[in-house]
Amino acid sequence: LVCLIVGIVVYANAQGLARLEAQNLALREALDRGQNSLEVQEGELLKAREIQEALLPRQLPRLPGAEVYSQWQPSRVVSGDYFDAIRLGDSRIGICIGDVVGKSITAALLMANLQAACRAFATTTDSPAQLCGRLNDFFCQNLAHGKFITFFFGILELNTRHFHYCNAGHLPALVVRKSGEQATLETGGALFGIFPGWTYEAGEIRLGPGDRLLLFTDGVVEAMDATDAQYGLDRLAKLVREHSGSGPRELLPALLADVAEFCRGEFHDDATMLLLEVK
Repeated sequence: LVCLIVGIVVYANAQGLARLEAQNLALREALDRGQNSLEVQEGELLKAREIQEALLPRQLPRLPGAEVYSQWQPSRVVSGDYFDAIRLGDSRIGICIGDVVGKSITAALLMANLQAACRAFATTTDSPAQLCGRLNDFFCQNLAHGKFITFFFGILELNTRHFHYCNAGHLPALVVRKSGEQATLETGGALFGIFPGWTYEAGEIRLGPGDRLLLFTDGVVEAMDATDAQYGLDRLAKLVREHSGSGPRELLPALLADVAEFCRGEFHDDATMLLLEVK
């Protein structure tokens, strides 16, 4: 009887160990499959990042009388921010910045659509307000429910230094004059993708030599420190004034570095800046 009982116990233990080993093997295989799937996804994201970087302008146009520089800091592998500078003849340059709602792949795909549409619709004849109207109608027909885009587009007339612009629901552009005075550019209308047929207003400002125009996305001014305080427009403008002696090529990295230090490098949203300086 004792031998029988011992035999049953040994057999049960052996069966239990066998089941446990089988379960462990299945778990390891599942983990391996998950790891392989994760590596594939990471590889696809890196390829998407490469494609997105190729879509963004690698070298911004240079025209006599104006310099344009950019800084781009995605909060994830890919970004929903868009910026561009488009040469419109020998004496005009168009600059723009956009922010697609959301993050990651979905926002990056919409960003690519925005870039393609903007490049297709921007002509030498359309005003910024007309361009925004065309883009809004396009995205009202092509954006999924709950998606929208903020956008700012402006054209600098180099001969007269007049800057014509339209702000489609984006953060106001910041003008810091050589004298230290500042202004914000807000005239325009609704963001893209919600109100079809919207009529946009045109804004205009005259820029002087040494004046700087800064476009940025909310990842810059809404970056938060350890107490959840936001970086803010005032701090951004103050830093631009303090670096009045620096060229645009040095100024933008200094601005982004200050934002990164403020938020401890933890960007919760894409941070993009485009700086135009008038000579």
